[in-house]
Amino acid sequence: MLRLGTKVRFDGQDAMVVARTLAGVPRYDLRLDDGQLVKYALEADLEVVSADGIMAPTLGGPAGTSAWGGHGRA
Repeated sequence: MLRLGTKVRFDGQDAMVVARTLAGVPRYDLRLDDGQLVKYALEADLEVVSADGIMAPTLGGPAGTSAWGGHGRA
């Protein structure tokens, strides 16, 4: 299963995973570089470019720290 924020290529275009299903066969919603959304893409149709994922949210802590006290990742 791909993490949210993973950079992928879909149909020859760069994209980022912005949502995923958890039931049955995983499917992913993607935001293409041109801003278009693709809904319910199969993992088999994706080529992973980067598995970095997104940064953890910063919630009221000092700049650059996450809600869990780390710097940028949970």
